[in-house]
Amino acid sequence: MGLVGTGLNRGQRTRQYPAAREPAYRPPPRPLSRSSSRDITDHHTRGGRGGNIRWRRRGPAGFPVRMHIERADLADADTIRACFEVFLAAERADEPDGPFFTERPFRGWLTVGWGGDPREVWLTRSPADGSVAGWYRLELPELENLDQADLLLVVHPAQRRHGLGHALLEHAAARAAANGRTVLSGQVRLGSDGEPFARAVGAEQGLVDVQRVMDLQATGRDRLARLRADAEQKAAGYSLVSWTGQVPEEFIDRAAALYAALNDAPHDPRDAPAVWDARRVRERVNALRPVYGLRTYAVAARHDATGELAGFSEVAVDPSDPGWGHQMLTGVTRAHRGHRLGLLVKAAMAQWLKAAEPQLERIQTWNAESNRYMIAVNEALGYTVLGAPGRSWRLDVAAVLAGQALAGQALAGQGPGQAQS
Repeated sequence: MGLVGTGLNRGQRTRQYPAAREPAYRPPPRPLSRSSSRDITDHHTRGGRGGNIRWRRRGPAGFPVRMHIERADLADADTIRACFEVFLAAERADEPDGPFFTERPFRGWLTVGWGGDPREVWLTRSPADGSVAGWYRLELPELENLDQADLLLVVHPAQRRHGLGHALLEHAAARAAANGRTVLSGQVRLGSDGEPFARAVGAEQGLVDVQRVMDLQATGRDRLARLRADAEQKAAGYSLVSWTGQVPEEFIDRAAALYAALNDAPHDPRDAPAVWDARRVRERVNALRPVYGLRTYAVAARHDATGELAGFSEVAVDPSDPGWGHQMLTGVTRAHRGHRLGLLVKAAMAQWLKAAEPQLERIQTWNAESNRYMIAVNEALGYTVLGAPGRSWRLDVAAVLAGQALAGQALAGQGPGQAQS
């Protein structure tokens, strides 16, 4: 299970042009292994910095088997590779349509994330051979939403339904509380093991996201040219600029308004909007780009009269899997909506990628189910639904810890031979 945030649609008061927003390139929502909560009792004292936690689950004969959850060393290449292998196994089981993470962007995402917020990664190992059986990443927003912790939790398919998922969730809740957080947020793929698990632990349902894919090879150049020309008719007074890699310094201040436009996209009204300025673009976008090893492309629509950047689209290509493109975001600022700028920048992007990345076959994106404008733009470009939707969830930290305490009291009252089957 990856828990990534929730949201509800919030449109404009005057005109229904919700932000043409698409999520930053991220791993698809990950399912959390469905586990039996009654199999866990912990043996550690909470608080402090969060050392290793010893816990036990039922073995084949019903007797407790001690295991532990340890802090992952994110400076250790072997540890990151072991976490990646578990993640990839889970992806292939839960997301068979792809695309799949490759190791370098995974390493960047695990260590610095997409936004540079602090994080903790904890893992548990198989008692049989010491290999990593499951892990979680707890991201701790430090600029906004200081009550929240974003959780992504992964259990190897071969290790599921043995209580690992629930033990990791309880540990994550304890770490969230130790960091002053009251809410765990995340996302699961509907129809995966993560969905019944989220329901079983009492998570609150939120925004539904739908994954779509564009077959770039099958989309003719004539069609893209026609779509761009149609959009340009509505976008008189705007011109296009483009760049690769980091946001150029000449556009830093104006690009901040584009990132801020994402706050108008469908989201949970309890989430505080991100405050963007030039410093944040430098530190939270440009400074992190080299870590992922991706080739990134950006197309922006500039308002000729004011010089403002009004619309924006970014796509990343992983050199280790160059057949896939990953939509990072598409945004249109509030003052410039209604001019088909979302379609304009995305059609121009597709044309550019056909020339710059001739091996590129598909571009994948995620949209909130309620973001009708962005979905209409994507459907015009030929995007079709890929796989089951994902749903955001919120989970109360105190409720998880209270349930853990009750389960521990119940199990503590049983002798080893009295454990329930």
